[in-house]
Amino acid sequence: MILTDKKIRELAEKEQLIAPFCEDRLQSESYDVTIGTEITVMKKEVRCLDISEQDSIDGIYNHIDISGNGYTISPKEYILVSLGETIKVPYNLTVHLRPKTSYTRLGLIVSDQHCNSTYSGHLRIGLFNATEYPIRIYTGYAIAQLVFEELDGVPTPEKLYKNKKNAHYQNENGAFRGAKFDDAFLESLWDKILD
Repeated sequence: MILTDKKIRELAEKEQLIAPFCEDRLQSESYDVTIGTEITVMKKEVRCLDISEQDSIDGIYNHIDISGNGYTISPKEYILVSLGETIKVPYNLTVHLRPKTSYTRLGLIVSDQHCNSTYSGHLRIGLFNATEYPIRIYTGYAIAQLVFEELDGVPTPEKLYKNKKNAHYQNENGAFRGAKFDDAFLESLWDKILD
């Protein structure tokens, strides 16, 4: 069941579901989230990224504060945008981040994202300029919408996002964490390579 504005408001006020909460961003069954003050761009280097080499992946990012003048996304450029809000998902909900129609019609593609129950943190979302035009973005603009869905039951405690060893982005409120991959999978991959 999708939550309506009444329940979203109640959870935001009582359980910090969304912080800061702004009534003007609340829709009938979603909540508009905004562009935060920081974006992350990928360095323009020609090299192969190997998902089994975390140091190589961690070295591709540059962080830019856009709070003053915004940022111009070049044609065909992909960036990560920090949201202006943090979310704290209770154990009985899941959250879907979806693009806003105005950006889709402009050719600015917002990545869909899913947040498991008990996720808590400061989301960073993908933004891709699919056009031939540079597009300027600014802090504070509504960029996507959160849709909250009630779960049909309570998840197993060890499966909750907050309890998983590989919950890479849990409580990401300060320092940026780049792409992380499943350590167990990568270890098994190296074992196969070395055999």
